[in-house]
Amino acid sequence: MSEGKHQAWNFWSAFVFFGLVVLMGYLLEKKGIEIRELAFKDALVIILASYRMTRILVFEKIFKYLRDVLKKRQDYYIIGTIHSIITCPWCLGVWVTLLIIVFYYLVPYGDLLAYVLALAGIASLVILFSNLVHMWTEHKQRIHQQEKCADQNPK
Repeated sequence: MSEGKHQAWNFWSAFVFFGLVVLMGYLLEKKGIEIRELAFKDALVIILASYRMTRILVFEKIFKYLRDVLKKRQDYYIIGTIHSIITCPWCLGVWVTLLIIVFYYLVPYGDLLAYVLALAGIASLVILFSNLVHMWTEHKQRIHQQEKCADQNPK
């Protein structure tokens, strides 16, 4: 696909997104939900659920097949744009957040999905933090070992 056509599809996808935001706002208003009065707890659940779902779609093995299929067919106009979105955590995060809000407020038992994803997001952050601490500790041990060897073998 030519770069110009690809950029045009990306441009039009933004209008689709904004249209969905307006539709979502209308549906929330119709249901009597004031998004401006979003409680901290609800915002935190939505943030964590969006984080986890975005990571699942962009990076995890479970959706690798979908990403690969889209990559093979990215020369087809809309599929190239979908591939661009699904392989970019910043881009997909916006779409996923809108989807999580839809589930959280408008789908029966959708809040359960949001809570599950939010708790999985917390678990994911704990694992990431644990891995960072482990890498930092290993690095410190390696430096200490190198210093110890240098002290034992002076030049």
